[in-house]
Amino acid sequence: MSKQFKLKAKETEATNSDFYNLFRPIAPSIDVIGKVAQVISGLTEAITIWYITQSEMAGASKFLSIVVSIFAMLLVVALLELGGRKFLQVLTRALVWKRLKNAWYIGLFSIVMLITIGMGVLSFRLSTNGINHAFVSNVPVGTTFDDSALKSEYRSSVKDIHARFNNDLQIIKENQKEVVSSTTADFDARINSANQKVNSYDKKVSQGLKWAKSQGDKYRKKVNTLETEKAAAILGLQTTYSKKLDKWQSKKDKAVAAEKTTLKSAVAKGELSVSKVQDSKFKNATFWGGLFSFFVGFSVILAFVCIISVEVYRRGAGIEVEYEEEEENAPMLLLFWKGLTGRVDAFFRSRVERFAQVPPSRNVAPRIGFDYPSALPTNETAGDETAALRDRHVHDVT
Repeated sequence: MSKQFKLKAKETEATNSDFYNLFRPIAPSIDVIGKVAQVISGLTEAITIWYITQSEMAGASKFLSIVVSIFAMLLVVALLELGGRKFLQVLTRALVWKRLKNAWYIGLFSIVMLITIGMGVLSFRLSTNGINHAFVSNVPVGTTFDDSALKSEYRSSVKDIHARFNNDLQIIKENQKEVVSSTTADFDARINSANQKVNSYDKKVSQGLKWAKSQGDKYRKKVNTLETEKAAAILGLQTTYSKKLDKWQSKKDKAVAAEKTTLKSAVAKGELSVSKVQDSKFKNATFWGGLFSFFVGFSVILAFVCIISVEVYRRGAGIEVEYEEEEENAPMLLLFWKGLTGRVDAFFRSRVERFAQVPPSRNVAPRIGFDYPSALPTNETAGDETAALRDRHVHDVT
């Protein structure tokens, strides 16, 4: 198994004691403030990435969208915050210690600077826009006024109007029928009386009374006059009835229209109230989002300034950061995995070699007892060396 190494940073002793003593009390605070500001920046970046991934994966399963969102948040935050911090430290050290000795230094410095600027701008935009979007997006969008209660009340009122006017219409019809019936009966009675007179005078004319003829003609004219008056009276009653119906219909339409106007006015008033509440919430969200966006943007800049300030403090105090490689123990999971794969390989290899009638491989053969280091002799090699020394001694003696 290959050895694992890690870099360990060590600070040298300060060479400028005056500068060191002056700024040493606040140097740790500057470093802590920068790290806290980076935490704020990282949290707001995570919020932005969360909203982006959740909106883009709205059609996917909930579990998948959450897993992808968390994975994207961790990657972006680690890239921008941890990578940006290391890159900015290197850039600052190169400048304050004047390490740009040749074109190779300057070339790599330029590349790192461009990457750092890009990460800084991206971190600033994600943090500020993300926190502002988090506030604004919490305002309900598309909230409409619920007019179901008003419409239900409107339908009930219209139903009452129809019932009331239908009763009025029934009364008008009954009154019209009674008036027409009584008028017809009155004229019919008078016409019948005149006809009886005509019949009486016609009998007298048939009996030879000539004077009765003029009387009969008189009552015939009266019958015709009554018939005409009857028709005119009934026509007048119908005209009056039509006017009453028109008036009834007009009143009914006005009553329904008044209810509809009341409904529209109430709905418009409710929608205006909802719109004002919506606008008020949006203004509050915009205000607080802008305020916190400014705070987060200041935190991002503060983190950059604190990182640079720590390196400037080290330079002023004459403290250099040196890196050493230290051997690191392999992780337990890696050891377990290597052991597991080795055992599985040895298990199947021995059986395959036995099946193929191939001599077993020495490097994978199972070992019995302790595995001694190759530099130390085992019992067998020690015995061989002892026998060889004894033989040499006998040979020398002889």
